Amino acid sequence: MRRRVNLVEEVRQQIVAFIADGTFPVGELLPNEQEMSERFEVSRATVREAYRGLIDAGYLTRKIGTGTFVSMVPRQHALDVNLSYTGMIRDAGFTPNTKVLSISVRESDEHERNALRLGKGEEVLVIERVRQADDKPVVYSRDRIPYRVVPDGNLTGDYQSLYRFLGSLGIYPRNARTKLLPVLAEGEVAKHLRVGPGTPLLQFDETDYDENGTPVMTSLEWHTSDVFELWINRKARFPENG
Repeated sequence: MRRRVNLVEEVRQQIVAFIADGTFPVGELLPNEQEMSERFEVSRATVREAYRGLIDAGYLTRKIGTGTFVSMVPRQHALDVNLSYTGMIRDAGFTPNTKVLSISVRESDEHERNALRLGKGEEVLVIERVRQADDKPVVYSRDRIPYRVVPDGNLTGDYQSLYRFLGSLGIYPRNARTKLLPVLAEGEVAKHLRVGPGTPLLQFDETDYDENGTPVMTSLEWHTSDVFELWINRKARFPENG
């Protein structure tokens, strides 16, 4: 049996995806907890907790006596929910765009083998992209996917959205583990983000996992800080014995 916390995360991610693709547009009244529990085949308590987290993150708002509505995603975005950069950029008042810089295949390095549980000599598909707000680069990313999952080595696909690309292969990321590091821009990163060497950036080192806990993608991302802000929701944990 899966732990309840995993079910809550899955429901939250699905709701965010529905908001991003317009299934639940901004201003719409969401189905009640009973209807959503039937849709996702989970308990009402799981839906209630998922709603609560999305309200804290700014995706939803609750009106007493009326229900829960989709709200404008704020300029600040919670890091405990998988993010739609397209939506974040649009909600910050800019036109989003994703530029694919390169697609290549190479032998995995030690970091990738550890993150993706690959054997020595196994290859990875590497996609380099820049996400832009209007014409300004705001996120530069290097994503690596085990090459063995790409059918017949076909490199054509929708690399604008790697979740959509993985979905086309029957692979569905359910959660991710991310390490955040403050770094200074240099080399190729500074070039692609069009910032000077030494500019402060936030680096994400993330690995995505499917519902079975199998790693399906590992990513390095570098974020500028002048279009949207990122924040973390934390819960207090008190000792059981006072």
